[in-house]
Amino acid sequence: MSRLSKWLRKKRFWFAVVALAVVALIAVNVLSAMNREPEVKVAAVETGKIVEQIYANGRLEPARTVKVYAPASGLVEEVMVKPGDTVEEGQILFTLDMEQVRDQLEKERINLQLVEAEREAARKQHFERFRQARLADPNAEPEELDLTAHDLRIRSIQLTIESLEKRLANRQVTAPADGVVTRLAVNAGQMLAEGSEIATIADVSRLKVAARLNELDAGKAQPGMRAVVTGEAFSGRYEGSISYLAPVAEASDTSSRDASVEMEVSLDQASPELRPGYNVTVEIEIPDKERLLAPIEAVRYDGEQAYVFMVRDDVAVKAQVTTGKEGDERIELLSGAAEGDLVVTEGGERLRDGVRVKVK
Repeated sequence: MSRLSKWLRKKRFWFAVVALAVVALIAVNVLSAMNREPEVKVAAVETGKIVEQIYANGRLEPARTVKVYAPASGLVEEVMVKPGDTVEEGQILFTLDMEQVRDQLEKERINLQLVEAEREAARKQHFERFRQARLADPNAEPEELDLTAHDLRIRSIQLTIESLEKRLANRQVTAPADGVVTRLAVNAGQMLAEGSEIATIADVSRLKVAARLNELDAGKAQPGMRAVVTGEAFSGRYEGSISYLAPVAEASDTSSRDASVEMEVSLDQASPELRPGYNVTVEIEIPDKERLLAPIEAVRYDGEQAYVFMVRDDVAVKAQVTTGKEGDERIELLSGAAEGDLVVTEGGERLRDGVRVKVK
C-alpha cells in the first residue's frame, strides 16, 4: 500500500471520529433539553376592578346664562353697559324714556279724582232727595241708589294707573344676576316692544361642558359620575361631574343618522385659562365592582373553551376557566380559579398538563 493511500485512509478515519462526536454532542443536548424543566413566568389571580373610560367631545359654556327681556314698551333713553362688561345683580343696564307715561299717569289720576267726586256728588244728591221726601211724608221709603257705573269707571281708571305705574317702575332695566354681558341688542333711541329679548348675561365664574355621548357610552353614564376635562387650548386637567343627561337620544344634526345623548358636565372650579367656547375632551371613568382578575396573557383558548396553566408545587396544571369582563390588561375569571392561584403568563405555549416547571 502506498503512502498516499495510507494518508487518505487515516484522514477518513478522523473525519468519521469528528462526525460521531458532533452527533453525540447534539444527542446529549437534545436529551438534556428534553429533561430540562421549562421556565415560566407567573402572576397571582387577584381581586380588583377593571377600569373603563368613555370619552366625548364638547364645548365649554358658562354654568348659567340669563336672558334679559324688555319689561315694558318704550323708547331707549340711555345705555349704561356694552358687551364684555362685568355687571352685578341690580346694576342698571339702560333706561327708558317715560315722559309720555308720566303725562298719561297724571291725567289718569286727575280722571280718578273727577269720577270719585262725581260718585260722591251722586250719593249726596240721593241722600238730599230722600231727606226732602221724608219731610213731606214721614213714612216715605228711600229709593235704591245705583252707583255701579261710577264704580266701574273708578276700577277701570285704577287698573290703568296701576299699569302706568308698573311701566314707570320699569324705567330702569337692571341685571337679574351677576355675570358678563355677552350679548346686547339695544341702542339709545331704539323703540322696544314689551317682552323682546334685549341682552344675555353669563356667569363665567363657573363653567360647564356641553357634550354628546354616543348610544353605547350613554348607557354606561349616570348623573354624578366624575369626569376629567382637557383641551388643546389650555394645559391643565379640570375635574367635574355629570350634572345632566338628556332623557332621550336624538341626532345631533339633520345629516347624522346616529343618535346621541346630550350631556352636561359641571366643573368643580374655573381658571383664567378657561374660556367659554373652547373645544374640550371629556373623560369619564366608569365605576366597577370587585372581580376576580388575571392577566389577559394567562388565558389561552382551545376552540371556544378557555383555560389557564396554574403552577402548584412546581408542576403545571391545566385548568378550564370561564371568563367575564375584559379590560386592557386583565380579564375576569368567573370560574375555575381562586384568589391567590399562580397562573402562567409567559412560557405557556410549551407546557403540557402535569410537567414540572421552573418559575423565573
